[in-house]
Amino acid sequence: AQANSVPDCTDVGRFECKVRSEVGPPPRRAAYMPVSSIGEGGRESAHTGSELHDASGSASVAHGCHCLEFDSWWNEGKTRRFVYIRYNIAEGAFQMAIDEDSNLYHVPVAYGAKTGEAVTVWDLHVGAELDILGRITTLQRCSQTTAQWNKYWADRLVTIRERLVEELRKYETRKTEPWLTFQKASVLSGSVDLRLLMGQVAGLGAQLAEYRPRLAAQLSLPKEMYDIEVMPKQSSKELKEGKP
Repeated sequence: AQANSVPDCTDVGRFECKVRSEVGPPPRRAAYMPVSSIGEGGRESAHTGSELHDASGSASVAHGCHCLEFDSWWNEGKTRRFVYIRYNIAEGAFQMAIDEDSNLYHVPVAYGAKTGEAVTVWDLHVGAELDILGRITTLQRCSQTTAQWNKYWADRLVTIRERLVEELRKYETRKTEPWLTFQKASVLSGSVDLRLLMGQVAGLGAQLAEYRPRLAAQLSLPKEMYDIEVMPKQSSKELKEGKP
């Protein structure tokens, strides 16, 4: 992806995730009807597949409806169950389809398996462990557009991090804490931990601010990343206020 071109994940009508041959043949995809919403109180109302398509189309026009899409699986006895997970960035909610299950589930929130905190867009990557519907699930694969999204933001953050490290060498004689430059070696597409990179940029920026506050401000996290993360709250606020 080019530096001035954010990958557009607007294809809400289908999952692009594909289960690779090494985990067995692709399972039959779950049908998109009926659609059930699951909240903290359990299953709610059901809708037809066409209504889901219409609702998604409206969201696409109003919010761009950028979605991150992942494959995962778990074993139930000797049977491997495949699950398809889609995260709507504008709404901040998940949709899940499980093979051999005709329902598409709407999941308002998922939690980090290790932190127990609600996850947002920057916590999602291949290898991330989620507690979703009470089951610990590792995101195993992602769609091409999701991988492009992950790479785009990773490239931007790594560039900022390297510049911060370079500037700090001019003033700091002590060795930088290892976690501030740690980067997990992985060849899997979409596997960069963006939340970790954001923490590294913030930490290094705080150190540089002691010497060059104006430069540190210029090398801070991209404002767009904050704007993207708060999109669900803004959308919810607009709905409450009756804005289109």
